[in-house]
Order: sequence, then C-alpha cells, then structure tokens
Amino acid sequence: MEELSKSIKKIKLQKRNPHLHSELHALVDEVRVQFGETAKKGVGSFSFYLGFFKRLGVNKVRQILAEVKQSNAEDPKKLFWHLIGEESKK
Repeated sequence: MEELSKSIKKIKLQKRNPHLHSELHALVDEVRVQFGETAKKGVGSFSFYLGFFKRLGVNKVRQILAEVKQSNAEDPKKLFWHLIGEESKK
C-alpha cells in the first residue's frame, strides 16, 4: 500500500507542461518523447503528429501505440507510422 501512495505522490509532483492543455496534446508529447523527435517544423514536429492524431482520435492512437509496444519491433517508430498510415487510408 505504501508503494502505491509513493507512486501517486511521484505522479502528482511531476511538472506538467502548461502548453499541453488537452489529452491529445499530452499524447503527442508522450509519443514524440518516446521516439526521440526534436523537429520544430515539418516531419516529426508537434504539429505533424497532431494532424494525424486529430484525424484518428486519441483512443485509436493509443491502441496503435500499444500494438507497437507489444510487437518488440526493431524499429518501433517505423512500425508506428506504418500502422498510422494504414489506419488513415481506411
């Protein structure tokens, strides 16, 4: 029980970026950090990810991200964008 309360305190103490005002923005930031994206403009930028994620929705993106994590792929970023592309075509 103490471990759970310590974990909750750690989560509460983490500073949130004030510019991430929605769940969608937080998801974009999470994915970009996970894939090591640092682009300011163009491919890999925040707005690039945001455009795709808006079209698909938070739940679908989270589902695709979970599939990528479970796959243990050599290049998870490439698999992620392949799945995003396939889903966008539907």
